[in-house]
Amino acid sequence: MSTGYASALAAEHDAPPMRPLTDKDHPNAHMLYAAHKAFQNGDLDGLFAHIAEDAVWHMPGDNALAGSYKGHAEIMRNFGMLQEAVDAYWAHPLDYYGSDDHVTLIAEVHARKGDRELHTKEAMTWRVEDGQLKECWHLCLEPEKWDAFFSAD
Repeated sequence: MSTGYASALAAEHDAPPMRPLTDKDHPNAHMLYAAHKAFQNGDLDGLFAHIAEDAVWHMPGDNALAGSYKGHAEIMRNFGMLQEAVDAYWAHPLDYYGSDDHVTLIAEVHARKGDRELHTKEAMTWRVEDGQLKECWHLCLEPEKWDAFFSAD
């Protein structure tokens, strides 16, 4: 699976430090780390190797990206909508937390479209089933900023 999505992931500043994962971290934290690393590198095959075929991606809010997307094709459509809405977007991971049933990524998000910028944090909590990421709730920690940025023309 190859797209131009990686072109919108150009970092324009240094990433904040992330706590290194260790063998004490839950295996699901390591799985999400590998999936997110693939996403950052534009390796969509690597990303979707960790995501169930019928996974559901929930984007809350009152903006152009909001909705629930089911399956790889719909999730990719949401990624494409994100790419079209920005000149640059990057999510620097700060930490991963995992259990047998869920895993969460906390990230610092930066987006730019023209002279508008978004700086916020997000939490992405996944339900894990049969060793794969099955359902994601993407939560911006400042939803009013997210809605304003992704609702503007």
